[in-house]
Amino acid sequence: MIGKIISHDKNKLTIEFDEDINPEYLKLLSRGKSNYVLAKLLDNEKMSSAQNAVSHTLIRDIANHYFVDAQEMEISLKYQYNYREIYGFSHSDATMDDATKWIEFLIEFILMNGVELPKRYTYLLDYDKFFYFACKHRKCCICAKESGQIHHVTAVGNRKRKNVDHRLFPFTCVCLEHHNIAHALGEKEFLARYEVTPVYLDKETLIKIGITSNAQIMKFDEKYKDEELYKKAIGG
Repeated sequence: MIGKIISHDKNKLTIEFDEDINPEYLKLLSRGKSNYVLAKLLDNEKMSSAQNAVSHTLIRDIANHYFVDAQEMEISLKYQYNYREIYGFSHSDATMDDATKWIEFLIEFILMNGVELPKRYTYLLDYDKFFYFACKHRKCCICAKESGQIHHVTAVGNRKRKNVDHRLFPFTCVCLEHHNIAHALGEKEFLARYEVTPVYLDKETLIKIGITSNAQIMKFDEKYKDEELYKKAIGG
C-alpha cells in the first residue's frame, strides 16, 4: 500500500492512502495493543543508467573473482542482500536511493572478501562508503592491499591517543607504502593526487578496528553530557 505524505512535523507524518483502511482489520492486527506500520520513504527518481552500469560491472567483477556465471552471482548477492534489507533489490524498479544502498552493499562485499578488481574504478571514489568500508575492513583505499593502516588525516599531535575522542577526527586506510607517501607528500597533496576522501568513523567501527575502546568512548560521552558542550566539541 502506497500513500502520499500530507504533512510532516518532526517525528510525525500524516499519510493519505488511495484506499480506505478497514477499522476492523486494524483492530484485529492490534491484538488489543497499539497499531504499528512499517514505512519506507520513496525516492521519486528511478535508478540512473550510471548506477545500473556500476551495479552490473561490480557483479561481473565479483563473479569473475569466484569463477562463476554473472547471473548466478547476481542471484546469490541479492539473496544475501534481501536477508538484511526487508525490501530487497530489483534493477527493474529500483529508485536512486535503492541503487545507492545496493551499490554500497556491493562495495562492502568486495572489500570485506578481498575481491580483486581489474583496476581502481574512479566512480567508486564518488561513494564515501567506499572509504568507510576500506577503514572498517582494513583495506588500502588506493591499492586494496590487506592489513591496511588506519591513518589520521588530521594529526592528533603530541596528545596521547587514549585522551583523544577519535570520533572527531577523519580517517583513511592505506597500506604501509601509501602511508609513507602520505607523510612525504603532506595531506593536501596526497588526498588530491590519489582522490581520497577522509571519513569519520562511528563508535562500533572504531572499537572493531582497535582505535579506541568502549571505556574511552564512555568517558568522552560523560564529558559531553551537556548538550551545548557536545555541540561545541564537534563544531555544531
